[in-house]
Amino acid sequence: MEYLLSARHNTFHTGTVQLGQLHIFTILTIKTHDEEKQRTERSHTFHEKALYPFIPFIALLAVYFLDDPFMVLKNYERYDQTPVVLNEGHVGWQMYLNNRDTIPIDSYIMGNSCTMAYQCHEWEKYLHGGRAVRLFGNAESLAAVCLKLKALDKAGATIKNLLLIIDKESLHNDRCLTGHSNILPPAISGISSFKFQKEFCQAFFYPNFLFPYLDYKLFHTYRPYMKGVINPYGSTRNPVTNDVLNPREKMIKEEGDKYWENRKGEFTKEKMKNYRDGKYREAPQVLREKQINLLQEIKWICRKHDTDVKIIISPDYLQVNINPADVKTLKRFFGKRNVFDFTGINEYTEDIHNYYEPGHYRPALGKRLMEKIYEPYILSPNAKSPASPSPGTI
Repeated sequence: MEYLLSARHNTFHTGTVQLGQLHIFTILTIKTHDEEKQRTERSHTFHEKALYPFIPFIALLAVYFLDDPFMVLKNYERYDQTPVVLNEGHVGWQMYLNNRDTIPIDSYIMGNSCTMAYQCHEWEKYLHGGRAVRLFGNAESLAAVCLKLKALDKAGATIKNLLLIIDKESLHNDRCLTGHSNILPPAISGISSFKFQKEFCQAFFYPNFLFPYLDYKLFHTYRPYMKGVINPYGSTRNPVTNDVLNPREKMIKEEGDKYWENRKGEFTKEKMKNYRDGKYREAPQVLREKQINLLQEIKWICRKHDTDVKIIISPDYLQVNINPADVKTLKRFFGKRNVFDFTGINEYTEDIHNYYEPGHYRPALGKRLMEKIYEPYILSPNAKSPASPSPGTI
């Protein structure tokens, strides 16, 4: 009997212990679940707060990829319908690629921004059927010109004519300029597409670009501090030849002689006070070993293609003569009849009406200079065409 009672007691005790353990386990499980939930909520809150500082960056990154302000993320049929100042090296190359299969392009205007004075349709009058495009760059260097010719050669292009517009700065620079405004596309420079794209993406976030860009995007109002970022004049380029359509021509037409009177400040800056006084001035010699090596490469490509080369040294408003030694070097490489120096004091630099501002001259002057350099072929019926292997080729 005692044994049975003892057994029943042990059984009851064991059951009680098991029920108690189950109860405790249940409580612990619920508590653990609640704690885990709280930790998850705290973790989500922390991550959300950690993301807050990055929201503006993510939003701006979305703007960059959606707007493509520099027009480099994809190819476009036209590059003349944006208010943003673009990379001219990239734009010119893309325009060439867009049109080369439908237009037999064989002639190229290269050099710095003064190429704006030389319109393709005017130059084509002397090319006997040649079709031209302007492949320039702001503050273009000899190195950039050389790379562009190499890229054309590699692409299987015909290089029948080359009109090279330079000044002493162009000759002095033996390296390509950097930065998003000047970096050359991968097909020309040989850099990776990633490095090329990174340059523009980084530039977008610089305050000196980002603030003017967003300001104009929101309010569509040009302000002086946007200079160099926003073009306030609308379309300024021919979508096929890349000729510039300078809005200052319209201003000159509207204002007449008052254009230059209203802008005396641009032509009489402090740094210009010792120039244009009738005295002969000569720039230092700039063509050294590196530049001469580049000239040799340019000559080699032009000789390979039997290219008719014409080099114009731009008429400097300050009337400083390029160093005669540099002119002599250019003539040694490209021929005396193919190098034309318009620097110094002359009929072209004397007339202020030939200039928009001291750094750039007008197409009317460019047209006169082309007439001057092609005059022997026009006046002499026996002279060989500039498009023939001689005397223009090197």
